[in-house]
Amino acid sequence: MNRLLFFLLCLLPLSALAANPRSVALTIQDSGRAQIAETHDLPPPGADGLLRISPLPDTLLPTSVHAAPLSRDETLDILSQRFAYDLLDAESLFRAHLGKTLTARLGPDTLAGRLAALPDFHSAAPSLVLSAEGQPVQMVPDLNRLDSIQFPASPALTRRPTLLWQTAAGQPPPVAVQLDYAADGFSWSAAHEAILAGSGRAMALSTRIRVGNRTVREFANARIRLALSDKGRFAPLVPDPADPRAARAPALRPAADGSGWIPERAAAVTATFATYDLRHPLTLPAGADVHATLAFAESIPVETRHLYDGVRFDRYQRSRRTDANLGTEFSPAVETRLAFRNTTGAPLPPGEFRLLRGAADRALEWIGSDWLPPLAPGQDATLNLGPAAGLTGQRLRTSFVETDPFKAAEETFEITLDNQTGDDQTITVVEHLYRGDRYEITAASAEHTPGDAPGIIHFAVPVKAGTRKTISYTVRYSW
Repeated sequence: MNRLLFFLLCLLPLSALAANPRSVALTIQDSGRAQIAETHDLPPPGADGLLRISPLPDTLLPTSVHAAPLSRDETLDILSQRFAYDLLDAESLFRAHLGKTLTARLGPDTLAGRLAALPDFHSAAPSLVLSAEGQPVQMVPDLNRLDSIQFPASPALTRRPTLLWQTAAGQPPPVAVQLDYAADGFSWSAAHEAILAGSGRAMALSTRIRVGNRTVREFANARIRLALSDKGRFAPLVPDPADPRAARAPALRPAADGSGWIPERAAAVTATFATYDLRHPLTLPAGADVHATLAFAESIPVETRHLYDGVRFDRYQRSRRTDANLGTEFSPAVETRLAFRNTTGAPLPPGEFRLLRGAADRALEWIGSDWLPPLAPGQDATLNLGPAAGLTGQRLRTSFVETDPFKAAEETFEITLDNQTGDDQTITVVEHLYRGDRYEITAASAEHTPGDAPGIIHFAVPVKAGTRKTISYTVRYSW
């Protein structure tokens, strides 16, 4: 309806509405619902005895409304309440005037009559049907071609979302009220961007919040609190392909009845897990997104490591004891790990974490991204930023011998690390001893240490720039 002009010249102005609230505070949940608290100055009742409260969002939940006078000496007795928004769109406008007399104009021609049927606005060419006493029905095949449509005066028509309160007769309303209600149509998300110093030992971290307002009302100078639910901590059951968590299998949790395992997000509840307060009031325009800084730290100590965890298994079920091909597939990716402590002094919400490397005389270099979980002040985080540029690995099984059939076997692996970067690197090789719980490393070309879980060993392998280095080890299993 881009060519249709609705000239509402004959619509009488509404009774006085409340001005913008004195103060606004929003608690926005990750489910899209917000709890809103406002202080409203009340206008005098209209001629119909109704108090009209506006501006309000079109997604307000009428059953959630609670109002109380600011002054303890005043009372507010609401006999009935309605929430009205007649001019939400063209369809609601015509529905409000069904059976009323309209005047349509197209150039010098004028058509007048009662609106006999609602136009079908799902059609590309909605028709306008008008009827008049003693005259044939008049139809405009496409009302988009009209120059204007004039609607009759309608004092009760609500042009914007409005609460209508019927109060007791003869009882003056209070001067101001505290109004609390819930509304849908909001969203928030966090993004963390870090720039790694040239030394690789510190980073600057900036956490930004995107707040979305998909209602028809602007919230001016509002205090914003973000609420993270237990359910919001986990990846969606169907993550967006761009989400860093999309490639990972969902975490599982026992069902409430103990009957099986279900995705952790499905078992989580909507109770608030943490809240985050924006540092400054924010204006949320209608139908728009706003970005604001939640936390910033100029220098946070970090530790960057490179890990080669190359073991992979194919999709076939194999015998751990006798199948020589078990675990002979491998991945060439050497991954970057980043460990740091939250020293910003503020809790950090979950969100995508992006790490770049920068210097004053060159453009920023992309390192990788991961999903940062909720991080309290002083809490540590370790992120996997993906494959490291210029580093690759190869894992080959060179021998498998059953020294005592069905009772003992020896297996030898050879790991080759390739460093094509301009810097010397130390790569931690992670090996999983997956054939059994009883094992012994009988030979190794490099020092190894126990891993962070049973059945894992680590090799710290220095590799000079532009070179390759190979290590090997032999493990003996007994059953």
